[in-house]
Amino acid sequence: MKKMLLSMAVVLTLSTPSFAEKLQDEAVDSLTTAQKLVKEGNYSKAVDEINYALSKVNELTAAGLIKYIPEPPAGFTLVNKQAQGVGAAATIAGNAGATAEYSSDSGASVNLNIAIGGMTGKMAGMAALGSLMAGMNQNAGSTEQSRQVRVQGYTGTEIFDTAGKTGTLSFQLGDKTSVTLEGSNIDSPDILMQFVKNIDLAGLEKNF
Repeated sequence: MKKMLLSMAVVLTLSTPSFAEKLQDEAVDSLTTAQKLVKEGNYSKAVDEINYALSKVNELTAAGLIKYIPEPPAGFTLVNKQAQGVGAAATIAGNAGATAEYSSDSGASVNLNIAIGGMTGKMAGMAALGSLMAGMNQNAGSTEQSRQVRVQGYTGTEIFDTAGKTGTLSFQLGDKTSVTLEGSNIDSPDILMQFVKNIDLAGLEKNF
Protein backbone atom coordinates (compact mmCIF):
# COMPACT_ATOMS: atom_id res chain seq x y z
CA MET A 1 0.00 0.00 0.00
CA LYS A 2 2.85 2.38 0.87
CA LYS A 3 4.52 1.61 -2.44
CA MET A 4 1.35 2.43 -4.34
CA LEU A 5 0.75 5.69 -2.48
CA LEU A 6 4.36 6.80 -2.94
CA SER A 7 4.34 6.02 -6.65
CA MET A 8 1.05 7.79 -7.22
CA ALA A 9 2.36 10.80 -5.28
CA VAL A 10 5.36 10.98 -7.61
CA VAL A 11 3.06 10.90 -10.61
CA LEU A 12 0.80 13.62 -9.23
CA THR A 13 3.80 15.81 -8.49
CA LEU A 14 5.18 15.40 -12.00
CA SER A 15 1.84 16.20 -13.57
CA THR A 16 1.20 19.51 -11.79
CA PRO A 17 1.72 22.65 -13.92
CA SER A 18 3.78 24.39 -11.23
CA PHE A 19 6.22 21.50 -11.05
CA ALA A 20 6.57 21.43 -14.84
CA GLU A 21 7.21 25.17 -14.87
CA LYS A 22 9.92 24.70 -12.24
CA LEU A 23 11.64 22.09 -14.41
CA GLN A 24 11.43 24.40 -17.41
CA ASP A 25 12.95 27.29 -15.44
CA GLU A 26 15.80 25.09 -14.19
CA ALA A 27 16.58 23.92 -17.72
CA VAL A 28 16.59 27.45 -19.10
CA ASP A 29 18.75 28.76 -16.22
CA SER A 30 21.33 26.01 -16.78
CA LEU A 31 21.46 26.66 -20.52
CA THR A 32 21.92 30.39 -19.87
CA THR A 33 24.75 29.62 -17.46
CA ALA A 34 26.29 27.21 -19.97
CA GLN A 35 26.27 29.93 -22.63
CA LYS A 36 28.10 32.27 -20.28
CA LEU A 37 30.65 29.60 -19.38
CA VAL A 38 31.33 28.83 -23.05
CA LYS A 39 32.09 32.51 -23.71
CA GLU A 40 34.47 32.46 -20.73
CA GLY A 41 36.20 29.36 -22.07
CA ASN A 42 35.17 27.19 -19.12
CA TYR A 43 34.00 24.30 -21.29
CA SER A 44 34.04 21.60 -18.64
CA LYS A 45 31.63 23.50 -16.41
CA ALA A 46 29.54 24.37 -19.45
CA VAL A 47 29.11 20.66 -20.19
CA ASP A 48 27.96 20.06 -16.61
CA GLU A 49 25.31 22.77 -17.00
CA ILE A 50 24.15 21.37 -20.35
CA ASN A 51 23.88 17.86 -18.89
CA TYR A 52 21.83 19.21 -15.99
CA ALA A 53 19.51 21.02 -18.41
CA LEU A 54 19.15 17.80 -20.40
CA SER A 55 18.17 15.89 -17.26
CA LYS A 56 15.42 18.45 -16.57
CA VAL A 57 14.13 18.18 -20.14
CA ASN A 58 14.10 14.40 -19.80
CA GLU A 59 12.07 14.72 -16.60
CA LEU A 60 9.55 16.86 -18.47
CA THR A 61 9.38 14.25 -21.22
CA ALA A 62 8.85 11.48 -18.68
CA ALA A 63 6.03 13.40 -17.04
CA GLY A 64 4.32 13.65 -20.42
CA LEU A 65 4.49 9.89 -20.84
CA ILE A 66 2.34 9.24 -17.76
CA LYS A 67 -0.87 10.08 -19.61
CA TYR A 68 -0.20 7.15 -21.96
CA ILE A 69 -0.32 4.62 -19.13
CA PRO A 70 -3.63 2.83 -19.82
CA GLU A 71 -6.38 1.91 -17.41
CA PRO A 72 -6.35 -1.81 -16.62
CA PRO A 73 -8.70 -4.18 -18.45
CA ALA A 74 -11.40 -6.06 -16.53
CA GLY A 75 -9.96 -8.28 -13.81
CA PHE A 76 -6.79 -6.23 -13.29
CA THR A 77 -5.84 -3.42 -10.91
CA LEU A 78 -3.23 -0.72 -11.42
CA VAL A 79 -0.69 -1.15 -8.60
CA ASN A 80 1.57 1.80 -9.44
CA LYS A 81 2.83 3.99 -12.24
CA GLN A 82 5.99 6.05 -12.37
CA ALA A 83 7.80 8.45 -14.68
CA GLN A 84 11.56 8.85 -14.79
CA GLY A 85 13.89 11.12 -16.70
CA VAL A 86 17.44 9.85 -17.21
CA GLY A 87 20.58 11.97 -17.14
CA ALA A 88 24.06 10.65 -17.85
CA ALA A 89 22.83 7.13 -18.63
CA ALA A 90 20.47 8.34 -21.38
CA THR A 91 22.51 6.71 -24.13
CA ILE A 92 21.78 3.28 -22.64
CA ALA A 93 18.66 3.68 -20.54
CA GLY A 94 16.89 6.13 -22.80
CA ASN A 95 16.05 9.79 -22.33
CA ALA A 96 12.86 9.16 -20.42
CA GLY A 97 10.44 6.44 -19.51
CA ALA A 98 7.21 5.54 -17.80
CA THR A 99 6.39 2.26 -16.13
CA ALA A 100 3.28 0.67 -14.67
CA GLU A 101 2.53 -2.47 -12.72
CA TYR A 102 -0.79 -4.30 -12.79
CA SER A 103 -2.06 -7.32 -10.88
CA SER A 104 -5.15 -9.54 -10.76
CA ASP A 105 -6.88 -11.49 -8.01
CA SER A 106 -5.87 -14.70 -9.79
CA GLY A 107 -2.18 -13.92 -9.22
CA ALA A 108 -1.34 -12.67 -12.69
CA SER A 109 0.89 -9.62 -13.07
CA VAL A 110 1.69 -7.36 -16.01
CA ASN A 111 4.47 -4.79 -16.22
CA LEU A 112 4.42 -2.01 -18.82
CA ASN A 113 7.47 -0.02 -19.89
CA ILE A 114 7.45 2.93 -22.29
CA ALA A 115 10.94 4.15 -23.20
CA ILE A 116 12.11 7.11 -25.28
CA GLY A 117 15.57 7.20 -26.84
CA GLY A 118 18.75 5.29 -26.06
CA MET A 119 19.13 1.54 -26.36
CA THR A 120 16.06 0.98 -24.20
CA GLY A 121 13.93 2.97 -26.63
CA LYS A 122 14.99 0.55 -29.36
CA MET A 123 14.43 -2.62 -27.35
CA ALA A 124 11.24 -3.54 -29.22
CA GLY A 125 13.09 -3.54 -32.51
CA MET A 126 15.83 -5.72 -31.06
CA ALA A 127 13.18 -8.02 -29.54
CA ALA A 128 11.63 -8.46 -32.97
CA LEU A 129 15.00 -9.45 -34.42
CA GLY A 130 15.61 -11.81 -31.51
CA SER A 131 12.17 -13.34 -32.01
CA LEU A 132 12.88 -13.93 -35.68
CA MET A 133 16.19 -15.63 -34.91
CA ALA A 134 14.60 -17.71 -32.16
CA GLY A 135 11.84 -18.81 -34.52
CA MET A 136 14.45 -20.01 -37.00
CA ASN A 137 16.25 -22.02 -34.31
CA GLN A 138 13.36 -23.16 -32.12
CA ASN A 139 13.73 -26.60 -30.56
CA ALA A 140 11.01 -29.15 -31.18
CA GLY A 141 10.32 -29.54 -27.45
CA SER A 142 10.17 -25.83 -26.67
CA THR A 143 7.00 -24.43 -25.07
CA GLU A 144 7.87 -20.87 -26.12
CA GLN A 145 6.17 -19.52 -29.20
CA SER A 146 6.78 -16.23 -31.00
CA ARG A 147 4.87 -14.43 -33.70
CA GLN A 148 4.29 -11.04 -35.26
CA VAL A 149 1.05 -9.24 -34.34
CA ARG A 150 -0.69 -6.13 -35.62
CA VAL A 151 -2.44 -3.58 -33.37
CA GLN A 152 -3.65 -0.08 -34.32
CA GLY A 153 -1.62 -0.27 -37.50
CA TYR A 154 1.63 -1.16 -35.69
CA THR A 155 3.51 -4.45 -35.92
CA GLY A 156 4.66 -5.99 -32.66
CA THR A 157 6.42 -9.10 -31.43
CA GLU A 158 4.61 -11.53 -29.17
CA ILE A 159 6.49 -14.20 -27.23
CA PHE A 160 4.60 -16.63 -24.99
CA ASP A 161 5.72 -19.61 -22.93
CA THR A 162 2.75 -21.94 -22.42
CA ALA A 163 4.48 -23.98 -19.73
CA GLY A 164 5.81 -21.04 -17.73
CA LYS A 165 2.73 -18.89 -18.35
CA THR A 166 4.93 -15.90 -19.15
CA GLY A 167 4.79 -13.60 -22.12
CA THR A 168 6.19 -10.46 -23.71
CA LEU A 169 4.54 -8.12 -26.19
CA SER A 170 6.67 -5.33 -27.65
CA PHE A 171 6.21 -2.57 -30.22
CA GLN A 172 8.66 -0.18 -31.83
CA LEU A 173 7.07 3.20 -32.61
CA GLY A 174 9.29 5.12 -34.98
CA ASP A 175 13.03 5.18 -34.41
CA LYS A 176 13.24 5.83 -30.68
CA THR A 177 10.08 4.84 -28.82
CA SER A 178 9.32 1.37 -27.51
CA VAL A 179 6.37 -0.11 -25.66
CA THR A 180 6.94 -3.40 -23.85
CA LEU A 181 4.50 -5.48 -21.81
CA GLU A 182 5.65 -8.43 -19.72
CA GLY A 183 3.19 -10.84 -18.13
CA SER A 184 3.66 -13.49 -15.45
CA ASN A 185 1.23 -16.24 -14.46
CA ILE A 186 -0.99 -15.41 -17.43
CA ASP A 187 -3.02 -18.09 -19.21
CA SER A 188 -2.86 -16.50 -22.64
CA PRO A 189 -0.95 -13.81 -24.55
CA ASP A 190 -4.36 -12.30 -25.32
CA ILE A 191 -4.17 -10.71 -21.86
CA LEU A 192 -1.25 -8.56 -23.00
CA MET A 193 -3.17 -7.65 -26.13
CA GLN A 194 -5.98 -6.29 -23.96
CA PHE A 195 -3.55 -3.85 -22.38
CA VAL A 196 -1.88 -2.62 -25.55
CA LYS A 197 -5.25 -1.99 -27.22
CA ASN A 198 -5.84 0.65 -24.54
CA ILE A 199 -2.59 2.51 -25.30
CA ASP A 200 -2.59 5.44 -27.74
CA LEU A 201 0.27 4.17 -29.88
CA ALA A 202 -0.23 6.78 -32.59
CA GLY A 203 -0.17 9.54 -29.98
CA LEU A 204 3.08 8.22 -28.55
CA GLU A 205 4.74 8.14 -31.96
CA LYS A 206 3.48 11.60 -32.89
CA ASN A 207 4.39 13.38 -29.66
CA PHE A 208 7.65 11.66 -28.76
